[in-house]
Amino acid sequence: MSTTITATTSRTSTQVAVADLFYSFQGEGANLGRRALFVRLLRCNLTCGYPGMPRTADAAAVGAMVCDTEYTWNTAKHDLQAAPAMSAAEIWDDLVRLDPATGNPGLAPVDLIVVSGGEPLLHRGIVTDLARRASASGKALEIETNATMAPSAALIAAGARFNAGLKLASSAVPYGKRIKPQVITQLQASGQARWKFVVTGPDDVREIADLQQEFGLTEVWLSPEGASVDVVISRMRWLADVALTHGWNLTTRQHVLIWGDERGR
Repeated sequence: MSTTITATTSRTSTQVAVADLFYSFQGEGANLGRRALFVRLLRCNLTCGYPGMPRTADAAAVGAMVCDTEYTWNTAKHDLQAAPAMSAAEIWDDLVRLDPATGNPGLAPVDLIVVSGGEPLLHRGIVTDLARRASASGKALEIETNATMAPSAALIAAGARFNAGLKLASSAVPYGKRIKPQVITQLQASGQARWKFVVTGPDDVREIADLQQEFGLTEVWLSPEGASVDVVISRMRWLADVALTHGWNLTTRQHVLIWGDERGR
């Protein structure tokens, strides 16, 4: 279930461009299969699949791990200006309307909010406001982040959880852009981060093991790269033994298994 988003003409520091608002299941990680209300924000500081921002719409991806939400940042392919500008209050009101329990009190309210992107921590003020509203409403809030931008103390204090997805060499993003030691250390020290890695092949596994050792990462999750059922299942089958051997967790991509790469699911 998704909500219709209409573009507005101006944006302020208290607004953010929103790509999608929808009701679905959390398709990955520790909350796999849990009902959630999603907000996907525009803009990202990384260019997964490419070493830099593509200059043309037909630019070929270089990396094996290609972003599956390029519509949130790739201006060569997508018109980001068409997205609406919304305040945290407006986003929250729409999320409440998306919760089926709002119209049917006989249903259990959705108690998980997922903020994704793009990179949500480019918009710390908006995200912190949403985290505080979630906490006050008795809901958990997860942030899908690439772990290159440090969360504020206020955001950590608001109880947000971080699904921290460090990007690997297979993303084609230069190391210095995708690995920020201070941010990784801060997220790990918060006790509120889970480390989720998108895996395309054996080289990724070796890099994950090195990163875990270097930064003392706990609660590591492997996620198979893939936008089709066949690819996701095939990668999960060989990743299962890898995860068990290394003491890591394994997640599928439930939304892909159910709906393919359909947007807003």
